[in-house]
Amino acid sequence: MIETVKDSKSMFTKVLNQVRMLLVLIGLVAVFSLLSPHFLNAGNFSAIGLTISVIGIVCIGQSLALLTGSFDLSVGSIAGFSGIVVAQLTRAYGMYPLVLVLGIAIGAFIGLLNGLLIAKAKVNALITTLGMMTIFEGGTFLASRGFAVGVNTPEFRFLGTTHVFGVPLPILILVFLYVVFYLILRFTVFGRYVYSIGGNPEAARLSGINVDRIRILVFVIIGALAAFGGCLLASRLGSAQTTAGNMYPLNSIGACVLGGIAITGGVGNLFGALIGVAIIGVLKSGLIMINMPSYYQWVANGIVLILAVYLDTRRRR
Repeated sequence: MIETVKDSKSMFTKVLNQVRMLLVLIGLVAVFSLLSPHFLNAGNFSAIGLTISVIGIVCIGQSLALLTGSFDLSVGSIAGFSGIVVAQLTRAYGMYPLVLVLGIAIGAFIGLLNGLLIAKAKVNALITTLGMMTIFEGGTFLASRGFAVGVNTPEFRFLGTTHVFGVPLPILILVFLYVVFYLILRFTVFGRYVYSIGGNPEAARLSGINVDRIRILVFVIIGALAAFGGCLLASRLGSAQTTAGNMYPLNSIGACVLGGIAITGGVGNLFGALIGVAIIGVLKSGLIMINMPSYYQWVANGIVLILAVYLDTRRRR
């Protein structure tokens, strides 16, 4: 009986937090609608959807890491490096579908390295992913020689520019992936293991869960999603940018925590993370539409991250 009451109270608290974040999102939309007459229209909301489609995909992977009590700072470098490699190979050899699979595999391999170092070698996640971030930032510039790699073939631009019943394909991909991973976390053994490891890794290990294997698999998924996000962005822009993923680590962590996923692990869901992504997307778009200089956007991102951590601390208290 006591456990049932505790579970009900916990569920109510989670729903309440998500309702609060939804109200924040609605409030931001209302404020920017008043400040800019062009904010509240279908074209702008479509642009916001395209903007958050990539960071939203990255956030799925970051959510898995946070739910297991870890995080990944290398997601931006993986996205940028994979996008550059796919663009270079497509421009040289064509065969974009095959090259896209290769790009995702590269991201998964980098994630595998992260997972092995963290789970097996017991290297701190901060040091591991920070080191990988630095390595593949350098690798991105080496592969591109410091220049954007443009590819304007129809097959390369298909994923990023196609519309289905008037809705951009990247937005549909984002929604599809969120639904798939929400169901995985909610209804599969893997999802239960992820939450168990984040809640208490030692108890999960004693109960028979292979904690190291799950953590490695989580980082492989993170790498694959980050790589796919980088390729999707390159497809939408028609070129792979060397600095494309610079803000992804902080933005993805900030969005996840803002949406109710605890930094300490084991608490939260993807729906909350999606709300956090939407808040960041609306904030970025709104600042652009009121002609706010770009450096204020950096300030806003920093404030959002600090606010997210503060709210997470309040929730845990």
